[in-house]
Amino acid sequence: MATSPLSSLLLLTIVILLLGQGGVHKIEASHEVYKGYQSLETIPPKFQPYRTGFHFQPPRNWINGPMVYKGIYHLFYQYNPKGSVWGNIVWAHATSKDLVNWELQPVALSAAEPNMDINGAWSGSATILPGGKPVILYTGVNSKNQQVQNVAVPKNTSDPYLIEWTKPPQNPIMSPTTQNQINSSSFRDPSTGWLGPDNIWRVVVGSKIGRRGVAILYKSKDFVNWVKDEKPLHSAHGDGMWECPAFYPVSVGNRNSVDTSKSSHDLNVKYVLKMSLDDIKHDYYTVGSYSYHTDVYTPNKGSIENGFSGLRYDYGKLYASKSFYDGEKNRRVLWGWVNESSSVDDDVKKGWSGVMVKLNVQTPFYGVLLVEYLDYN
Repeated sequence: MATSPLSSLLLLTIVILLLGQGGVHKIEASHEVYKGYQSLETIPPKFQPYRTGFHFQPPRNWINGPMVYKGIYHLFYQYNPKGSVWGNIVWAHATSKDLVNWELQPVALSAAEPNMDINGAWSGSATILPGGKPVILYTGVNSKNQQVQNVAVPKNTSDPYLIEWTKPPQNPIMSPTTQNQINSSSFRDPSTGWLGPDNIWRVVVGSKIGRRGVAILYKSKDFVNWVKDEKPLHSAHGDGMWECPAFYPVSVGNRNSVDTSKSSHDLNVKYVLKMSLDDIKHDYYTVGSYSYHTDVYTPNKGSIENGFSGLRYDYGKLYASKSFYDGEKNRRVLWGWVNESSSVDDDVKKGWSGVMVKLNVQTPFYGVLLVEYLDYN
């Protein structure tokens, strides 16, 4: 898998930049801003020997999640419309009927509101509410450079392509405060929501406390008014910042996928908690059990919770993955972002950076989650 070219939303994926100028020296901190490059216009070269022919990528510039709605697959992705390095981040949008042939749509979410996202519309996730209405939760960076969580809804739900999105006036719906003691620079990437038997929605947001990675748990009755739970869904010492957390059920003993809001009482269901480790830019996960009554996730005995030694989706450059449940084909599709080992200068010269890859989530055996190439039939 590590040598295969691969391709995501539900969204989305957070940002990181590989390396320094003049060569690959190290992985820089996430959201590193290259002011000399971030708005530099690039001209796509006529001959691009390393550009992919299959996996999704926009015609040019820098990319960094997903859902299916009325038979149309939607890919939202982190995108710099002005340059091939990180900066000026918006939510770009593409649609497909087969996950192979993609049509670019107008930008779904721009960075425009001072109290919400004026300094960037970062990663998040989409959720399909009862009745089939899609909604997006995403991280915005406000005028104070604080990371806050916002909600967006389609302007016209009868449009299967969901071209236009609006941001309700209640935004931001989750914010770091003195009372909740959330680090305003380490509070991002809300997950897809899951609905409990108590009709309460839950999502997790990535964060950290010192060197402890944290999946902060929020609850809501209406997907607009959210309350932070007293305890996180889970945390682990030594991981550092957890970006793009994902939490979803998987079936045990068969190849059927499971809806995100599947009841935890089903003995044939286990839960996956995935986190993208900001410090080392890899996606790790554990498999375990979850109780709606206590909102406690417990990894299986023997699961390695310190990500640096745990299980990975992929052993190449896959990062900031997102997944969605495709009910029409009873499968969970996982998308991830793959950046190349190019320097910033190289990215500017070639006019693009990063591709999206698609994988299929399968049944966990003996606590190990199998991830395989997606069957496009």
